[in-house]
This record gives sequence, C-alpha cells and structure tokens, in this order.
Amino acid sequence: FFLALLIRIFWLQVIDAKELQQKALSQWTRPTTVTAERGMIIDCNGQTLAKDGPVYKIVIWPNSISESDRVRVATELSRVLDLNYERVLERVSSGKLREFILKRQVSKEACDEIRSLQLGGGVGISPDTKRYYPYSSLACHVIGFVGTDNIGLDGVEAQYNSALCGTDGKYMRATNAYGTDLLFNQYEGYYGAKNGCDVVTTIDMSIQHYVEKTLNQAVKDYDIKNGAGAIVMDVNTGKILAMASLGGYDLNNFLDVSDEAKSVIDKASTEEEKNQLLADAQRLQWRNKTLSDTYEPGSTFKIITLSMALEEGAVSLNDSFGCGGSVQVQGRTAPVRCWKTTGHGGQTLTQAVQHSCNVAFVNIGMRVGAEKFYKYCDAFGFLNLTDDSSEQLTAKTGIDLGGESGSIWWSRDVFCSEKNKSQLAAASFGQTFTITPLQLITAVSACVNGGNLMQPYVVESLLDEDGNAVYNRKPTVVRRVISEETSKTVCGILEQVVGDNKEGTGRNAAVPGYRIGGKTG
Repeated sequence: FFLALLIRIFWLQVIDAKELQQKALSQWTRPTTVTAERGMIIDCNGQTLAKDGPVYKIVIWPNSISESDRVRVATELSRVLDLNYERVLERVSSGKLREFILKRQVSKEACDEIRSLQLGGGVGISPDTKRYYPYSSLACHVIGFVGTDNIGLDGVEAQYNSALCGTDGKYMRATNAYGTDLLFNQYEGYYGAKNGCDVVTTIDMSIQHYVEKTLNQAVKDYDIKNGAGAIVMDVNTGKILAMASLGGYDLNNFLDVSDEAKSVIDKASTEEEKNQLLADAQRLQWRNKTLSDTYEPGSTFKIITLSMALEEGAVSLNDSFGCGGSVQVQGRTAPVRCWKTTGHGGQTLTQAVQHSCNVAFVNIGMRVGAEKFYKYCDAFGFLNLTDDSSEQLTAKTGIDLGGESGSIWWSRDVFCSEKNKSQLAAASFGQTFTITPLQLITAVSACVNGGNLMQPYVVESLLDEDGNAVYNRKPTVVRRVISEETSKTVCGILEQVVGDNKEGTGRNAAVPGYRIGGKTG
C-alpha cells in the first residue's frame, strides 16, 4: 500500500508536476490583457489622419459569478451596454468559458455606472482603445478603417495592419475563487504592450482637400450618377499625393450609408432584402474607384500612342495628317469616325493631338503596327505578356493598397491578326479595352518624367514608438519605356493642347503663370 502511495506521489510531484502546476496557476491567477496602442497614420506633412483614443472593455470571469448573482449581473450589463439580455445571461452562466470580453470600446460614463453597481469580482473593466479619424471622410479610401477588434479592414489600415497593431501586453495577479486579489501576491507580474508603428503616407491633405472639393462640385455641376475619382501623382517618384473616390463615407461611422441609400433600403419589403441592400450600399461606398473600377480611357490614351510612335520613329513633328471625318479599317464593315464628323482637314502631328483627331491616331497606330503596339502596352504596364498568344491578358500596378483590379486586353492572336486591324485602330484612340485610372496615370507619368515607369505607392515610412524609421520606401523604377528625348517632345506637344491658343481641346485648363500639359478624353 505504501509502495503504491509513494509511486503515486512521485508521479504527481515529478512526472505530472509541470502540467499540474500550470493548471493550478491558471486557477488562482487572473490575467488581464494590456491592449497595445495602434500606430497613427499621418500625411506627408505630419498631420494625423488616424489615431487611437482611450476607451474601456468589459471582461467577464463566469466562474467568479455565483449562481444567485447571474440574473442580476446579466440584467444590469445588458441594460447599461445595450446588449441582448438572453445572450448575456447565457455567456455569464457558461461553465466552459474561463474569461471573455463582453464588449469593447465602452465609454467612461458606462464604466462608471457599472462600477457603481458593484457586480462583484466576476466583472472587470480594462483599458481599451478606439480608432478616431480627425478628418472624417477626407481620403477615406486611402486611410481605410478598423473593426471593433481594432483589426484593419480596408485601405492603409488593412494593408499595413501588422505594423500598426503592435503586440498586446499582460497583467497577472493572484485571486481567490471569488475573483478577489490575494493579500500576498507572489504571482503578480506586468508585461508591457508594444505599441504599433506610425505609418507616414505620401498623401498631402491640402491637395487631397482641394481634389475632393473640386470633384464634389463637378458631380453636382454635371449630375454625375456613378461617383467620380481622381489621383494626383508625383510623376518622378510614383508617390500618390491625393486619391479621391466619390461618394465617400465617414471613417468614424463606416457602417453608415448615405441618406439616398437609406431611402432605398427603407422601401424594401422584407428584412432579408433590407440587409442585402445595406450590405451592397456599404460595399459600394467603400469601393475605391481609382484602382478598383476599370473603364475605357478614350482619348486620354492618345498620350500613350503618341509616345510609342515618336519613340519608334513612326511619326515626327514634321508629319501631316489628313482627316475627312472617317477612315476605313481592315476587318470593319463601318468606318472609324472622328468626333468631328466634318473632319479636321490637313494638320500637323501637334495639331492632331490638339484636335484629339481619331482619324489621325488610327493612322498613327497603323504606322506603329500591332506587334510593336502590343509590346509597348506591356511596357507601359497595361498587360503582362506571356508565351501563350491566345491568352486574354491583364495587369496591375502593384500599389500598396488592397482591392486593385486588373486591365482587360485582347489576346495577342486577336490583336495582332493580319486579317483584322480593328482592334489596333480602336486601341490607338483608347477604346474597346479597359484599364484602371491608376494604370493610366502611372503610364502617363512615364511619358512625361523622362521615360521611366514608376511603381505607385501611398506609404513613405514606418516609425517606431521613439520616432525612429524602421522602414523607408524608395521610389522604384519598374522599367524604362521611352527615351528622355521622346518624353521631352511629348511634354511639348501636350503643353500645346492646354496652352494659350485657340486650337487645343484642353485650353480651359490653362492657368496664367504655369506650364501645364494634358489631354482631354
């Protein structure tokens, strides 16, 4: 008998000792999470775009709530925190949950009321954080938002979540069965949280403000139905200085939808239909049109056609082009028409760009040829060439934001067919294929910055708690597309489109004292 007892004692105190010690420790100690502060998001001038503010969370230890107190605890907590009573009662009565967070981001006023109710050691209040966005909806599609668990769900908040969120700490203390702290607490310990990094963006909030202000006015002036988008990019670096997509939403209340959307939702006949309409409206307002929506670029793409033609020597400033209002293209039954149905007559290369002449650009595209045109589109980042000539191609810029869509292009076999030149003709003036606005501005930047295709980006650096840079983003040249000489020529021609003259279609964009180039579409 004593031999068996000794063996059992040895087994408990030596073989199972570590496991039993852990179980015992878990029963008489109570850990409390110390929430790490999420890093700030700031603009290129140091203005705060997103930051954490102090709130609280309600933590429950069911084993420390006596059976006779459960109804009272559930009643009071559900009332103060505006929660479902049955759900709260079920959780505080659980025999399986040792500890859980009942609600996060609770106000100080609500916590003070809970303290005054003296609900016992089974109910705890711990510091927590809540995300605040000082500029409300400004740059909302770039900044993004976080959920109630402080995890990034969109924009920079999601893309750089691992750097922003930091690492939670822990406070350990010994308690009795009722959750009361023991007098002599040999297990007390504090493990500090490591706060997240601050994210410095390339966004300039002054520029962002004026972009959104102008876009809002344009939407009203022209009765735009599907919203609007705009991007401001530093052509030499690929930095995004402003990125707007309307309509936007308030980052502090990202689940709320517009009054117009609410009106539609309220008219739904069933709850299921209302929920679906609400979800659709939320997804629509969160969608960043500038990188998620594809479209036909139209005549703005003529900048790309012009650049490749000049680079290949297919055209020069001395060339002339006739326009009678239309041109016949192999593979098409109907002719390609110019927007000016009566035609532009004889014109130089610069005038063809000034007039945005479709007929001239069809001829320019034909001079380049389908094979070279296709390869230049690959070089400008609109498609990724593969060995499969029958594959319909797509491409993305690779910007450091989620939700980017890819272009939609013909296969090489279709585009380069000797029997059908209609795809080449249409592509020459930007029709029958789709790209994103971000792809277009990236390619146009390469046309005017000296010939380099740059990688677009919105985050400049990451800073630790002491303000030291732990990451710095450097401008990245994807590839050289055209020569500096060609780029200089393109700049000169595009300046004539906007310049102080009577011929350019973009002359309304001229500003006295500034040199501005551009292309209408």
